[in-house]
Amino acid sequence: MPTFAVPSPAEPAAPPHPSASAGGWVLADSVMLRINPTPGRRLAAPELRTALSALAESEQRCARLADPACDSLYKAIAHAEGADRHRLLHLRRAVHNDRDPGPGPWPEPLPEPVTAWLDADDRRRLARTAVRTGHAAFLAHERVAFADVLGSEPFQLSLALNSPQVLDAVQRYRKAAGRASARDRKSERGLVQHWTRAVVRVSPLARLTAVAFAEWADDGTPLDQVRFARRDARSVLGLDQPQLSGLVNGILQAPEHTSPTVLARNPMLRVEGDRIRFHHHSDGQGRMLAAELNRELTVLLRLTEMGPLTPPELAAATADRLGVPVEAAGTLITAAVRAQILIPAPLLDEQSTTLLADATAALATGHGRAAELLDGIGAELTRAARAAVPERVAALSRIERAGRELNTLSAVPVRLRVNEDHLLPPTPVSPGGHATALGELPAVGRFLHLFDRHHDVRALLVRAFTDRFGTGGQAPLLDHAPELVAEVRARQQRVETDPAAAEGVLAQLHRARTRAEGALTELLERSRADGLAEARLTAAELAALADGLPEECAGDSPSYGLLVQPAGADRLVVNACYPGSGQLTTRFLDTADQDGVFRDRLRERLHRLHSGRGEQPVEDHGLHGSNLNHRLPLLERRLTPQDWVRARLVHDPATDRLVLLDGDGQPIRVLSLGMKWIDAQPAPLLVAAWLHGPSLVAFDPVERAHRTAARPLGDTAPTVRYPRLVAGDCILQRRRWYPGEDLPAPTAPVDEVADLLALTAWRARHEVPEQIVVKTPLWRLPGMARPGEESAAPRIEQIIAARRREKPQYLDLASALMVRVLPRLMERRHRGYFEEALPEVRNGANAFEWAVEVDREATDR
Repeated sequence: MPTFAVPSPAEPAAPPHPSASAGGWVLADSVMLRINPTPGRRLAAPELRTALSALAESEQRCARLADPACDSLYKAIAHAEGADRHRLLHLRRAVHNDRDPGPGPWPEPLPEPVTAWLDADDRRRLARTAVRTGHAAFLAHERVAFADVLGSEPFQLSLALNSPQVLDAVQRYRKAAGRASARDRKSERGLVQHWTRAVVRVSPLARLTAVAFAEWADDGTPLDQVRFARRDARSVLGLDQPQLSGLVNGILQAPEHTSPTVLARNPMLRVEGDRIRFHHHSDGQGRMLAAELNRELTVLLRLTEMGPLTPPELAAATADRLGVPVEAAGTLITAAVRAQILIPAPLLDEQSTTLLADATAALATGHGRAAELLDGIGAELTRAARAAVPERVAALSRIERAGRELNTLSAVPVRLRVNEDHLLPPTPVSPGGHATALGELPAVGRFLHLFDRHHDVRALLVRAFTDRFGTGGQAPLLDHAPELVAEVRARQQRVETDPAAAEGVLAQLHRARTRAEGALTELLERSRADGLAEARLTAAELAALADGLPEECAGDSPSYGLLVQPAGADRLVVNACYPGSGQLTTRFLDTADQDGVFRDRLRERLHRLHSGRGEQPVEDHGLHGSNLNHRLPLLERRLTPQDWVRARLVHDPATDRLVLLDGDGQPIRVLSLGMKWIDAQPAPLLVAAWLHGPSLVAFDPVERAHRTAARPLGDTAPTVRYPRLVAGDCILQRRRWYPGEDLPAPTAPVDEVADLLALTAWRARHEVPEQIVVKTPLWRLPGMARPGEESAAPRIEQIIAARRREKPQYLDLASALMVRVLPRLMERRHRGYFEEALPEVRNGANAFEWAVEVDREATDR
């Protein structure tokens, strides 16, 4: 791989040109590499893969030849007599029922289809024998190979940080060196699950993925030829910012001993229905208290939800909301402070890129032991970032001990979480043979924009607002955001239960989606019925499916982040569609863009995209309790907590839109550029993002086609396969199989060889490749909508927990070890589907993907 070079900001290379049908959509100059440091490896012994391949091929040949063989035998039987007739009848029954016919002898001459079937059956029995006799040796070989791959240092370094108990199991398994004890064999399911996810994962939240900013360059590394340059990689370890801020503030400003000049919500406060629970500290002891969530407390908590306020500011806003004198509001605030529902606001900037050093300096006077502990933690973080596995484990252990002691000194005890970013220098990248596919991504973005769920939300929000406040009405955002969110969710449920309830723009939107979905369903079903491996349309045809998007939904400047992987010399697989405007990359601007090249470019692009309609783009720069929101500021103007208190939602009757006004009555457009899932942000920020921002687009036409087809579904359904969905050179959906009742169940008592043989036969019948990924449809997760059944209202914590359990699971069905643990892997998941692993895991190759963005350029309004 070429030496990484920091690109010059002066003349960035132009991105590939969009397809002519993109309708104003363009590929942005934002590219990020996400690459896994752990190299891939196939566990299966070559001999086993050869035997299983031969078995699958002979199974397929037997299946193809069965009907011609039966037909020719039927004719031969009509002219045979005596023993020959009996033997031919026996042979025909064996062929028809796909059973071993035995050694013969058979009457001569046999028809050619019959001899071909017998030859295929001989090869099938030979392959089965090879698998049976060699299975124990194959499994032992794989266990040795598995113990070896578990020694990958990047993998173990990640486990040391995130899953120390799994690391212990890994080290025990490696020590056995293939001679697995009963305890080791019991742990294989969990180890396979962790290792396979590590090998294919490219989510940049830990050392499992390294990231690098990239720039188009004709002489750069081709898009599909990236290699992980370990010598250029560096690790940055840091403490969770909101946790550190809260813990340090509990030392500097113990709530029971402080007269705060700025007030914030207790960070450990939780709203549970009509009650709140919060941490109270007194006389060195902490306890959880509860209180009824009355109107007065509701007002206080909403006013402080977006950040701290001074007591006079809070008192004035509270008095205005409650219609009481300022003195009475002050009394209420004093009571909340005594109860520690409100506590002193952090003295330090939670978004500071040097928060640990800032905290150590702040503690140096008057809190020497705490400063000493934090200073030691900083040294251990530096040591752990550069250390090998044993040293990292020891350093993390020392950090944990120091954290426990810090908790004894703080009124806000937390278990400090250590986060890691794995970084590579900026890299030039060449489109190479993928230029056409890259140029077609804007058309993909245009199509996916049709299915952005924020279109629905915006339409429902306008009606909910005007029903509550009237046409042309206005209301303070903080006061009404939670009720507006709840009302929009309730209306979503009604529309999903009864689509006929959709009106106006929403009805037009649903009709446009139905037409687009119907066209793709027809294409998929026709291609499936014809036995094709791919359902194809052009990028222009895909973009044209979005022509029905209502004009009211098309008047903004949306941006999407597409995660793509090269597949072959010229194709790209589109893995996901996230909100754009840099939200996949902003968290790394401080650490991976130290010259500020990409930061400056993104800032200019944000102004270009979001300065339309007379609204000034402003940035919400709050952490809101999540380290995922930690990032550098980008825009000149940032929304303060005081700005949030004064912000008003206003309905514009001329455009039938909602506009957010600041305290001076000027229209503003709030950008939240953190990586935290927008639905998990505070309600005011969520509503502000609904007004113009895009959503995560989870569009799955194959699932839709499968659920609307006139065929049985569920455990008694047959296995159904679907082709790839391809638009131009962009793969939108991989080949997929919904396993049916013929999927072999584990034998009882367990016979691992029989399981492997039966699964291979099932693969052969349905042309399932060796490498697959097991996935769960989104609607099966708790809190997500089941088509025609329940609400799309996201119960955030429940969904996140379910998604962790239901993560895509890579499997190699030619591996004796993976097939051995397959039943236990499957029993822990909801029923889902199998998808081809594309690209496949290759020995020594690192999984990677590119985060590219597509924008629709602003037009005159």
